[in-house]
Amino acid sequence: MKAGNSSVQKKDFYILSIINRTISLNKAFILLVENKNSLSAVSILRMQLDNLLRLNAINIVDNIDDFLKHFYDGKPINTFKIKKQRFTDKFLATELDKKVPQTLDLYNYLCDYIHFSDKHFDATKTFSKNEKALFRIVIGESDIFNKGQITTFYENIIYISNSIEMIGQEWINSKENLN
Repeated sequence: MKAGNSSVQKKDFYILSIINRTISLNKAFILLVENKNSLSAVSILRMQLDNLLRLNAINIVDNIDDFLKHFYDGKPINTFKIKKQRFTDKFLATELDKKVPQTLDLYNYLCDYIHFSDKHFDATKTFSKNEKALFRIVIGESDIFNKGQITTFYENIIYISNSIEMIGQEWINSKENLN
């Protein structure tokens, strides 16, 4: 990530931090799935989407220096504003959906797993052999998705990671034109 004069910019550190977190989350996702802990793996998928949302935030700000100062000052991104619009995850997902279709749908779906919801109740239910019972409660079972769902999660984490790479590459390409 160097320009023709090998300058390093604040934006580089922001992007590299996201890339580092992306790699770490990908490794964690794989380990969780291999350990049959899909309930936690889906949370990692939402965190990976968080990386993509925050990476794309640099493309929608009016002033990148103001945004990076806000970030490097340790202020939460969701308190940064353009006019009166806060950079909430929902706003960032809506904006990214214009560039990367289905982002908003994926965001909404994954929020049900990152925030405690009925999805976690569903994870405790399983088929009951007792004809009189509607379901059986299982505690400690964390491999709740079938192979098709796991495959979809793998596809989603690859899609998100590729989108992170695409946006990062846009910055690399633009740096080549800097003097």
